[in-house]
Amino acid sequence: MSGRVTDYDSIADRFDARYGLYAYDGVRETLLNFLGDTPVAVLEVGCGTGHWLAALQARLAPSPDNRGVQSPDDPASLDREARRRWLAGVDPSAPMLARAQRAAPAARLVRARAEDLPWRDAAFDRVFCVNALHHFSDRDRFFAEAYRVLKPGGGLLTIGKDPHGERDTWWVYDYFEHTRDVDRARFAQVRTLRGELVRAGFAWAESFEADHIEAVHPAGAALAAGADGAVARSFTSQLTVLSEEAFASGVARIREANAAAGGDLQLVADFRLYATVGWRQS
Repeated sequence: MSGRVTDYDSIADRFDARYGLYAYDGVRETLLNFLGDTPVAVLEVGCGTGHWLAALQARLAPSPDNRGVQSPDDPASLDREARRRWLAGVDPSAPMLARAQRAAPAARLVRARAEDLPWRDAAFDRVFCVNALHHFSDRDRFFAEAYRVLKPGGGLLTIGKDPHGERDTWWVYDYFEHTRDVDRARFAQVRTLRGELVRAGFAWAESFEADHIEAVHPAGAALAAGADGAVARSFTSQLTVLSEEAFASGVARIREANAAAGGDLQLVADFRLYATVGWRQS
């Protein structure tokens, strides 16, 4: 990946603002479809503040109404089900994990790197990461680790951008110089990811569009919101990795464009997130 690294320790308390600006409904649907209805042990790598772990917590919680669980009069059956169905997360940032613990108290959280997962072989049915893969220092090592901790028949899901085409329009790329180039250095093409998964041992891999983010933010309101709005360094890693000077220059461009538009400038987001899935042979 690129040498630009996001300091998530410093933005943990403002990280979740992005979920109030973009819905990510397609990501949620893709993730739930990937998990399926079978009771599973699930690991999120790069879990951050626990947003997606919290979304899955109720889905994975053992319940006598769920398929495969016996009567509540059979406690031993419920105990077996609880052991089968569990949720875990890993992240290198302690402040992010502290927030994740509050968001998803039932999850087992560990501070560790994606390239060195602290679990035994064949521990999980599903492994996933959302908007995190581009932060990992060694994708091949992570894919090998994901393969190792997956059970036979298990699957790995990654969701992220593919900025190598020309389909996306995003105000971040428009006003902050070099951010598209930064992303092209950090994000691999989805076809590259498929090849890397096969090289790691996965029996087959596929890619598809998981979400289409469409949003418009009035520039004046976004600027006025300061650290709580879209035009904040903590809003997205594309801005966090910029120098203070580069970020300030981008903000100045937005202010100038907004003034030229009579205060009616709209910040447009129209981009796609892609899922890449690899499956271990049963």
